[in-house]
Amino acid sequence: MDERIERLWRRQLADGFADLRGAQATITLPISERLLNEALTETIPGSAPVSDLHVTPEAGDRFTVRFRIGSSTILPRLKIALAIDREPDLPAFPVIVLRLETTGLMTLATPVLRLLNAVPAGVTVKDDRIHVDLRALAERHGFGAYLDHLDELRVNTVSGAVVLTLRGRIR
Repeated sequence: MDERIERLWRRQLADGFADLRGAQATITLPISERLLNEALTETIPGSAPVSDLHVTPEAGDRFTVRFRIGSSTILPRLKIALAIDREPDLPAFPVIVLRLETTGLMTLATPVLRLLNAVPAGVTVKDDRIHVDLRALAERHGFGAYLDHLDELRVNTVSGAVVLTLRGRIR
């Protein structure tokens, strides 16, 4: 991006987009499985207790997650199934809650999920639920100010893609 445009954009952001006040937008953003996994690979630190992570969006607001604990290829890949249990309710509850659906591995999966509590900040595990704090993640990656302009965020899945629906405005 041209540095002059970037400076202009940063000034607008710092001023709360005052010169664009009243703008509204609704966006439907499908994110392919490939892009989702590339983004995860780029954002998960090398020190994470998991490796070989792959998320497969399934129809009906579900995901299959495959990963290894540690970096050893001797240990088999684990597979868990997750479903969206609660959508974010902006601005009061910027958290998406995922429910563990893998019943056969429940006794193994819950301790494994607790290990994941350290990766990344903003993700917590309570019983069979994973809470993903979108505000914490956005702020960690420098996007917190943009979240302030969203009135609605829906996360749905179809086979092979996560579909985000965002509705926002500049106040």
